[in-house]
Amino acid sequence: MTEGKIAFLGDIDSVLGFRALGVETVVPENAEDARVQFARLVKEKTSIIMITEDLMDHLQEQIEETVHTAIPSVVVLPGIKGTQKRGEDTIRELIIRAVGVDLMSEGKN
Repeated sequence: MTEGKIAFLGDIDSVLGFRALGVETVVPENAEDARVQFARLVKEKTSIIMITEDLMDHLQEQIEETVHTAIPSVVVLPGIKGTQKRGEDTIRELIIRAVGVDLMSEGKN
C-alpha cells in the first residue's frame, strides 16, 4: 500500500526540484504515456498527484473520474514555462460542481 505517496507528472525541468523532496517524479514521453502513468498512480493509490498545466488537456477525462474519490487529490501546477491559470480554472469548476456556488469569485455576492 502506498498511502501518503506523492507524485508529480510533468516536464523534466518542472519536476526536477521535487525529486530531492522524495516526491516520485514522472516525465511522460508523450500524451499516451501521460495517461498510462496517471492511471498507474491512481491504481497504486497515490494520495496526491501533481501535474503541470500543459498535461491537463491530455488528462482531463481521467482527472474528472477522480473528482468524487478521496484518493487521489489532483493538484495542477504551472510548469517551468509559467502559468496559464488553467489550474485555477479547474479548481473553480470543481468547487462549483461540489457546492453549486463560485466561492472563488472576487467580490461578487
